[in-house]
Amino acid sequence: MTQYLIFLLAFAASAALPGPEIAALLSRSLAGGWRSSLPLASGIIIGKLIMLSAAVIGLSALLAILGPAFVTLKYAGAAYLVWLGIKKWRTAGQALPSAANAPATSIIVEIGLGLAMTVTNPLAIAFYMALLPGVINVAGVSWPSYLILCGIIAGAMLAIVLAYGLLAELARKMFRSARAKARLERASGGMMVGVGIVLAAR
Repeated sequence: MTQYLIFLLAFAASAALPGPEIAALLSRSLAGGWRSSLPLASGIIIGKLIMLSAAVIGLSALLAILGPAFVTLKYAGAAYLVWLGIKKWRTAGQALPSAANAPATSIIVEIGLGLAMTVTNPLAIAFYMALLPGVINVAGVSWPSYLILCGIIAGAMLAIVLAYGLLAELARKMFRSARAKARLERASGGMMVGVGIVLAAR
């Protein structure tokens, strides 16, 4: 049981650190409420579960086979984020949408973006290649152990998404004036553009 606790602490600490994924989630929550970040969060969680599965079956072999696909995903996700950020910046100052009436975006696209951000993240790859084998005997992982690890990842990510989402909701409530709304919109758009650039450059 100790190995699962160590894995939980290590994974939660790594996943909660500010980075492209967290910045994208915050930007989504600031723009449309924490519920609007759930499709993106779902893609991130799916990506992390894929990385776990790849570590169990042989991460280096999987990366060698799917290398070109990862590059394509990375640049597609980066371009989409930059486009969203520019769009958000240009509409700054308009009425801040609530979670209920935020502009609709494709759930599939958002999930795909979260997936792309995760599986092309070199830090995530390093986490699973370096830390996981030191905590869990990946060669001897049974189905029950695998499901426990999946549950740890999903549960920790949901808690992180909720925590950052609540912070974003507080920020939305604090910035009600027209000028504050414009600043919040520009901050959200700037974060998206920044995440896109980081995603393309790494």
